[in-house]
Amino acid sequence: MRALTFAVFAVSLAGSPAHAQVDLGFPKEPRHEVVLPGSGMLLTGSALFAPKGAGPFPAVVLSHSCGGLRQNSFEWASRLVGAGYVALVIDHFGPRKITMNCWPNYKVNYSVIAQDAAAGMKHLRSLPFVDGKWIAHMGFSMGAMAGLRAASPSFRKQHLGRQGFAAVIAFYPWCAPSGPAQEINFHDDTNTPLLVLLGEKDDEAPTAPCIAQAKRLAAKGMPVSWKLYPNTTHSFDNSLMGDRPFTRQSGGRTFTYRYNAKSVEQAWGDSREFLARHLGVKKP
Repeated sequence: MRALTFAVFAVSLAGSPAHAQVDLGFPKEPRHEVVLPGSGMLLTGSALFAPKGAGPFPAVVLSHSCGGLRQNSFEWASRLVGAGYVALVIDHFGPRKITMNCWPNYKVNYSVIAQDAAAGMKHLRSLPFVDGKWIAHMGFSMGAMAGLRAASPSFRKQHLGRQGFAAVIAFYPWCAPSGPAQEINFHDDTNTPLLVLLGEKDDEAPTAPCIAQAKRLAAKGMPVSWKLYPNTTHSFDNSLMGDRPFTRQSGGRTFTYRYNAKSVEQAWGDSREFLARHLGVKKP
């Protein structure tokens, strides 16, 4: 029954009406140092960061989770800039006057999040210090599910004006076990290099369906890979949670979260190697 409920929900979401695009306020002038906000409160405002120098640099567009823009996005931006990438952190919700977009109260769907990311890519290509050929997407939870879609040429043709990223990294997406809800997960025509990063103890977005789908596509020769981190929960990169378990109740279920510094370092190593391989960058 739970799987059926999720499947019905996903089909409904996939068929929800399109939302008008809004001005997300992408900056043109980058900051060269990422100063972490240092607060557990919801953050607002898209931000642009770049290494010092004229470039052009490869770039990464970051899309946050359904919980909104938080410190972890800026921590990833700091790592990326330190490794020589431009980082565009998108605030998907603030310009829409949304503070939360989690199940069952979705206000914007995954297609819109993917369209925002594509708009961010287009913006980056207009900047002289960005190498427009080498732009990747890094998404978290809901942002990751948008990234899975953006890896598909059929989705890009329908929703993104055929515009695609050079590579996609998806942190802890939710994957439908089976049925029509598959639309919001891996597409059978995935052709963009895709890395999926999962936590073994994720009870909000169980990993088995993601791994099964990733294996199926990889067996067909599609550029899909994944990593499973032991003893790791959903949102394992949220440093403000601390390393003690934090629980949340939703829809009669209990979800557990815990920051895992070891898994974050592993995820950064895996992400950095993946980006270096697919974004025209020398070995890190």
